[in-house]
Amino acid sequence: MSLESFIQSIPDIKNMNELIFFGGSFNPWHDGHSSCINLMDPSKTIIVIPDHNPFKELVPNEDKLSGLQDIDKKLKSFTNQTYLFSEFFEKNEKNPTYEWIAKVKATFPQKKLSLLVGFDTFMGIDKWINAEALLGHLSTLYVASRMDNEELKTKQIQLLNAISNIHIHFLGRHDFEHLSSTEIRECK
Repeated sequence: MSLESFIQSIPDIKNMNELIFFGGSFNPWHDGHSSCINLMDPSKTIIVIPDHNPFKELVPNEDKLSGLQDIDKKLKSFTNQTYLFSEFFEKNEKNPTYEWIAKVKATFPQKKLSLLVGFDTFMGIDKWINAEALLGHLSTLYVASRMDNEELKTKQIQLLNAISNIHIHFLGRHDFEHLSSTEIRECK
């Protein structure tokens, strides 16, 4: 099923003016990821997309520390309505965000498209594939704190504002900012 078809199958999609995507390798899913969702307004619907980072080496799905069942189980615990789109995970290929966001925007031009990200992702989003075009398709970046550096944060806001009209909404701090999937994998 394509992401566009998946979105069309979401109950009440016609009444949603914003589609919020939370993507990542989630290898493994940890409490920092959960905190990103918990910081969101509970009335917001979030589409979680386990995916493969185009800048990192592909890890076979069977070697990942969190599978789709693990992530789906976590998603059932949130106040927010969450949906798990698994197709990208199952393909096990690199998948730049710009490519699927552009398709979603073409299919749903009237909807606002937004990303939920951690601070570390926010700090590097300008280096993503087709970053300026990607940001042009997005309405909002929802950013959860992760060991924020205020000076770097200010510079990144200025940089993103210079290349796009994206709204940046900082969600605040949480108790699991120190967690890192990379560090968890290295300790295994």
